[in-house]
Amino acid sequence: MNLQTFDIPTLAILAALIAVFGTLWLEWRSHPASAERLGELPNARHRHLLWLLGWFLLVVQLAAQVSRYGGTAGGQTVARDCMELGALMFLGSLAAQYFTKKPKILYVTAFGAPLVLYATLSSVYSAPGTAVRAVLLLCLAATLLVGARWSLHRNLVPEWLSLPLVLVVGAGCAWLTLRAEYTEALELVHSGILLMTAMLFASAFRRATTGVLFTVGGLAVWSVPGILHAIPAIAPPPAEFLRAIDLVKVLTALGMIVLVLEDEIASNQAALARDRRARREMEKYNELYLGVMPLDQSERQYGQVCETIVEASRFAQAAVFVRNAGGTFRLVGHAGIPAEAAGALNVAGARVTEEKLAELTSARYMAREIGHLMRVDLTPVMAAEDKGSAGSRASASPEALPKGLNHRDSWIIGIRVRDGGWQGALLLGGLRQPGLALRTDDVLPLELLVARIAAAREQVGLLRRLMHSERLAGLGQLAGGVAHELNNPLTAVTGFAELLSESESGGVRDRAQVILSEARRMKKIIESLVRFRRITPESRGPISVELLLRDIEKLARHDLERARVDLQLKIPEILPPVMANEDQIRQVFLQIVKNAVTALEEMPRDAERRLSVDVTGLREGVRIRFADNGPGFSDPGRAFDPFFTTQNPGEGFGLGLSLCYSIVREHGGEISAANVEPHGAEVTIDLPVDEAAAEGARPRTTAAGGASARDVA
Repeated sequence: MNLQTFDIPTLAILAALIAVFGTLWLEWRSHPASAERLGELPNARHRHLLWLLGWFLLVVQLAAQVSRYGGTAGGQTVARDCMELGALMFLGSLAAQYFTKKPKILYVTAFGAPLVLYATLSSVYSAPGTAVRAVLLLCLAATLLVGARWSLHRNLVPEWLSLPLVLVVGAGCAWLTLRAEYTEALELVHSGILLMTAMLFASAFRRATTGVLFTVGGLAVWSVPGILHAIPAIAPPPAEFLRAIDLVKVLTALGMIVLVLEDEIASNQAALARDRRARREMEKYNELYLGVMPLDQSERQYGQVCETIVEASRFAQAAVFVRNAGGTFRLVGHAGIPAEAAGALNVAGARVTEEKLAELTSARYMAREIGHLMRVDLTPVMAAEDKGSAGSRASASPEALPKGLNHRDSWIIGIRVRDGGWQGALLLGGLRQPGLALRTDDVLPLELLVARIAAAREQVGLLRRLMHSERLAGLGQLAGGVAHELNNPLTAVTGFAELLSESESGGVRDRAQVILSEARRMKKIIESLVRFRRITPESRGPISVELLLRDIEKLARHDLERARVDLQLKIPEILPPVMANEDQIRQVFLQIVKNAVTALEEMPRDAERRLSVDVTGLREGVRIRFADNGPGFSDPGRAFDPFFTTQNPGEGFGLGLSLCYSIVREHGGEISAANVEPHGAEVTIDLPVDEAAAEGARPRTTAAGGASARDVA
């Protein structure tokens, strides 16, 4: 048969189609995300490249056949090897499976290596001897073994269909090899590969489009001549049939080109659908009013945020944590998470101290997924004793914590403040369509929402501090303006009251004592107000927080013993000094301790009364937490407001914590108050360190405690 007559037109057309195919592949390569649209298909990223290589090898095969070297052993070797390798490229594009795990060997590599050796030996040796024929049979046996093993693995073609095809083709090739019909054996293997590839295409692209029909039908018809040549009882196909097969090859190439275009169209449509979904998601988030995001951890508003996330995003579970004044985290809203699992998360958040946060954010438990979205393993903060919100115990091991929460494989976006610290976190889980990789448009709306939450919380915090500072400043101005006007009348009232108290009449004397007592009380209030006019740390210097707290322990020992309060000091061995006025900071510490003792005295006499002071060395300061297990603040947001007190009338002025606030702020520090679960209160103070004196003093963090007191004078 004169192959040149049939192959030259096919060669020219396929060469032109390869140029088109290559251009499309380069365009496809410029959009790598599109290649991952069909994530369920094996080797999806390199599928089109393998198709391009397959057609290139087919053109090389045809070129070798029509060249003047086509009748030589070298020309036949190149033609046969390219014929088998070209078909293997098509097969490998949809059968990317490892034959062995260690070392990793692709199925197509293990399948094609002995086959190429068979084609090379059968071309070099026109009349092989016994040894070469034995090698050829071994090559067939290896190829059959790999094909059978692949058929038994899970793949796109069911086992009952792929295994019989492998066995039939293998048996036919062995029979042809024994008959020394090597060319027919190679053509039969080639036909078997094409048939298997056609079935793979039909299973992978389950749609009746032009590209799929041309590709699957073309591969199936293309395999017919090899099968006919392998059957001795059938006469060789006529020339017209072979010309039709050449046309089928061209149609198959066109079908694969159309498949590329269909994938591109489908990718564009998917991108438009994602854009629409992302736009709808952004609109949902924009409907949330976050202008006054509460700092009091209102579960209603945060719960609404989580419900919107579950409704609009790809995540079916969402939970928001915010940081307490004591540095730990509290669950303030969730959606899509069972109550027991939410309770376990709340308990786990209370364990996230500075040390735990550093461990949790390490590369061992947290890895960047995309953008600011991190994949996180919550194992370090989950424990067997976690309880759900209903009080029922969680399971006996971290591996079996409450159902409905995959704590080992979740996602998290940090709610961060300007200095990069964690103010809270958005925890996500229950990814919808887990086989589809997360993309930027899946994460960007959530990142913008978290940024809005962080900005709203920070804005409210700044606004509250500003309002409090203005309130204190106004109070100071008022005190400075009226102090002189009130002091003179009060001096007269006090003087006349003292004269009346010397009266012989008992009734007059008693009333005069009341007037004198109230006048003196008014004078103390005015003196306290005057201090707000301007609080200035007169002489600052490096002071030791540890020595100051030891001093406070001695000064308050009588009150602590009288109220039967257990004071626990937790101070690290190495602590940098702070730059402050010692007398004023001592006054702040003593005021907070006295407030805590007053609050603990309200508890039953047989109840445990505990006050802990936990000191932690930070990068740029020292954190002191005063935590008690008393009744807590009635309104933590107003703890530092002037004249706000929960004591009975006459027992306090409500200026103690306000004065503490002013002193700490004048020192460049921060002070905050919060209630702790299940009961208790804490006050946290951050003071800046003396950088010059702190050189060489490396602070060592300790277990997180709390910090608190009551809002009394």
